[in-house]
Amino acid sequence: MKRTVDVLLAVIGFCLLLVTESVAGSAAGIISMDFDLSKHDQDKEVELWIPYPVSSAVQDITGVKVAGDFAESAVYADKKYRTPMLYARWDKGAESRRLTFFFKAVRQEVVKRDLPGKEASWNKGDFAEWLAPTSLGPIDGVVGELAAKITAGKTTVLAKAKAIYDWTCENMYRDPKTIGCGPGDVCSLLQTPGGKCTDIHSVFVALCRAAGVPAREIFGIRLGKMDVQDISTWQHCWAEFYLPGFGWVPVDPADVRKLMLKENLKLEDQEARELRAYFWGAWDAYRVELAMGRDLILNPPQKGGPLNTFGYPYAEVAGEPLDFYDPASFGFNFTTYRITADGYALIDTAGLKSLLDRGIEASIFDARNPEEFQEVHIKGAENLPDKKFAEFTHLLPKNKSQMIVFYCNGVKCGKSKKAAKKSSALGYENVLIYAEGMPVWEEQGMPIYAGPNYEERIETTKISPVDLDGLIKSGAATFQLVDVRDPEEFAEGHIPGSINIPVASFASQSEVLDKKKQIIVYCNSGGRSYNAYRKLMKLGYEDFKQAIFADWKAAGLPVATGEK
Repeated sequence: MKRTVDVLLAVIGFCLLLVTESVAGSAAGIISMDFDLSKHDQDKEVELWIPYPVSSAVQDITGVKVAGDFAESAVYADKKYRTPMLYARWDKGAESRRLTFFFKAVRQEVVKRDLPGKEASWNKGDFAEWLAPTSLGPIDGVVGELAAKITAGKTTVLAKAKAIYDWTCENMYRDPKTIGCGPGDVCSLLQTPGGKCTDIHSVFVALCRAAGVPAREIFGIRLGKMDVQDISTWQHCWAEFYLPGFGWVPVDPADVRKLMLKENLKLEDQEARELRAYFWGAWDAYRVELAMGRDLILNPPQKGGPLNTFGYPYAEVAGEPLDFYDPASFGFNFTTYRITADGYALIDTAGLKSLLDRGIEASIFDARNPEEFQEVHIKGAENLPDKKFAEFTHLLPKNKSQMIVFYCNGVKCGKSKKAAKKSSALGYENVLIYAEGMPVWEEQGMPIYAGPNYEERIETTKISPVDLDGLIKSGAATFQLVDVRDPEEFAEGHIPGSINIPVASFASQSEVLDKKKQIIVYCNSGGRSYNAYRKLMKLGYEDFKQAIFADWKAAGLPVATGEK
């Protein structure tokens, strides 16, 4: 069984033990929504509406921050569904139209089991908006006829909803060619039942409503599982139905069909049956709810017609809508930063460079000591030494939702982690660590400030070929021998027992080196191993030496060949 299904089934196995709504798992991340609409006609007014997440019983939204050069901005809600939205406007003639909206989201897995078969009394009038048709989701005609056929002989809300869920899983399918999440045109979908999440759930909801079962779609975005991920096209739609006397019940037949397609599963496969069992009454934690409702009139009202769905940002240039299915032409980029168990998120080199290039408001702090900071640091960073954290807290931004990034000397340096934990303890909500740190930033040629002592020559401690040969023959496990030349050179000939880490990626691969051991670096004549030697100093290694491969060969010592 493939790894994806293995992981999901492990979750399913745990969830099936639960009988009520529970927190079987959680996911957390910082989501940054970055907009740059500057390329659109400067002679026209631009308006932007963004789905605005709020806290609920299953998700916690904190650390909200909005920044930009807009003429006005505020949070509103539509009048019918009360869906919140962030609105921003730029006047005619604005040369720059930028907005950054980020927040911290902690989302819980939702699991509802042991659904009561006996139906409690209820008033359908209380759920009129969730029983009504929509422009693309009628409940009469062919939809009503199909709903009646599917639910024939079913007398309870639960039995009807389960029959419709099963029919949806068995008859709809995921079509990867569908643009975005799909429009959810139910009548067209009943003729060609392929689409994506909005399509599949629109059919489920319309059939439920036609059968007298209150149901609704929920629009949101998925959380990434990696440290940093671009989620600009990760919008997702899921659904729920109302069970009298119990409450709203989660379902996601679209994810059933998505995983079936991904894992090439058939309906009769055991894995497919278990997926159907899981998503009947459950949602995984990797999703953030943003909006609800169909045919929305935004607030302030858009000049175009009612919005079919609001899972994507919406913008108009002088009343003409932009294509929200195309982030590049629209001008938006969404990024998620996974939050660790320690409460801070991680950002990699490319992510930090992108953050700085896009002008996102963030405070960058170097957690190393002042001497290291003065020698070289990331351009624009301030020095907040971990060992003197209490003395420098005045440097932290007053706004505790401000994004803060700490770095130090790489993955094996703990200063940035300590500073991040201290900042979180002070109430800062959007704290990130650039774990690769200064050595990798410098190694990859990113913008730096170099002090007067940056190029100061150091004297390396060398080990002679004879002494190195004796160390190797002793079989001691107290050292690591590293060839810092290119892989092709290493394959042609290297010192036996050495590993290959090219100097161009030495700092980024330093996690394979043990700080408790002596590190010996070598190259042909000393230039590249000198650079590696300097990086070991900056990475905080304490016991390291330099060897010269040319001297090894001149001494007539053995040379190994091939890759390793």
